[in-house]
Amino acid sequence: YQKELEIELILAHVNHKQRIESDWEEKELRKLAAEAELPIYVSNFSGEFSEARARNFRYDFFQEVMKKTGATALVTAHHADDQVETILMRLIRGTRLRYLSGIKEKQVVGEIEIIRPFLHFQKKDFPPIFHFEDTSNKKNHYFRNRIRNSYLPDLEKENPRFRDAILSIGNEILDYDLAIAELSKNIDVENLEQLLSYSES
Repeated sequence: YQKELEIELILAHVNHKQRIESDWEEKELRKLAAEAELPIYVSNFSGEFSEARARNFRYDFFQEVMKKTGATALVTAHHADDQVETILMRLIRGTRLRYLSGIKEKQVVGEIEIIRPFLHFQKKDFPPIFHFEDTSNKKNHYFRNRIRNSYLPDLEKENPRFRDAILSIGNEILDYDLAIAELSKNIDVENLEQLLSYSES
């Protein structure tokens, strides 16, 4: 859709060097980029590994690539199943209501605009195309993996449409959050008479 959307694409990949397959995946991605005639930028993670450090490393690298190339948006492949897992993780850990709206479809982080066009699609909705499967996803060492492999399948035994229910709650909270922001825009919190005319809520 590059021509229809009048956009140019570039690829950016971080090889986290944590799995046997990492180098092979990088090589395959370079091949795919060459076939599609797209530029690709690759960086290797170094230092002591943790999920948070890896995330920070990724986004720092993406920002660097975007500055270098003049790219205006970062597009990621997060989908509806990621959204369900994120909302459930936050619910279990305990969070404020507004954060149960989950991952945003568009978001500005630092100087990067992130766009997630697949958030409305579950993994089962995608055509059966080749994709890299992280073998560590099968292990329940990480909280997200326990959500994916254990908690969600058990909850779906109680309600086969549990994923849809979680997504629906997330969307409803997002709507409420936006509505409250719009409706409270004209409240002058420094005007005590106006402020105290509202209920405590």
